[in-house]
Amino acid sequence: MPESRIKKPIWISHRGYTANEVENTYAAFKAAVDIGFTSLETDLRITRDDHIVLIHDHTLSRLANDNRSVSDLNRREIESFKLANGERFFFLDQFMESFGSCAWTFDIKPEKGKQTIQRLASWIRKNDDLHRFVSRVKFLTWKPDHEKMLNACFPGADYYARKTECWRAGLAAFFGLPALGGIKANRTYALPASLRNISLFKQSIVSRFHNRNAKNIAFLPASDDLVKKALNANFDEILTNGKIL
Repeated sequence: MPESRIKKPIWISHRGYTANEVENTYAAFKAAVDIGFTSLETDLRITRDDHIVLIHDHTLSRLANDNRSVSDLNRREIESFKLANGERFFFLDQFMESFGSCAWTFDIKPEKGKQTIQRLASWIRKNDDLHRFVSRVKFLTWKPDHEKMLNACFPGADYYARKTECWRAGLAAFFGLPALGGIKANRTYALPASLRNISLFKQSIVSRFHNRNAKNIAFLPASDDLVKKALNANFDEILTNGKIL
């Protein structure tokens, strides 16, 4: 029988709290922790000299008005940019030192993903306890071979279902046919608030995942009303750009 799901969700701050700060910076993560978040989501990319930096985009264009790719720059070059809030780009070693008491969601970006994973594994072996790391991290990957590689490096780590898995599972659950969705026990599937104006934040849909011992994360509800719908639908996790309600 599936376990009872009547419990508070895990609240995850998406790239930190960015109401007044630039995403993926120390200030954004500190703001999130200050308002009560204990779980932080961020993006991992690798530099030319094998440092892991927390940047969503593959170039610096949006945040620093520079069109070069992250992987074409070294750490010193990336650290030289000052962002809109006066902060600098944040690196993984700094993040883990500053927010070591939090849980982490690491989005392994597909470009240079294998190199990122190799460097992450090497860094953890030298600087952290593997079991401690695995107990607090959850990964999102964009390619199946990247998940396989991570699983070899970090046995027992937890993962989110990839985008195509989520679409297939979500549609199957919506139509009341979860057996056709390939839903796997203990895997976490993201659901957006709606599909072509049809609400997906419904307990009837979420329960179809729970009945197969899977989990759901509400993907970036854009308003307090949508967050309340996610709470009423009994999501296991809520990924948000906003505050905890």
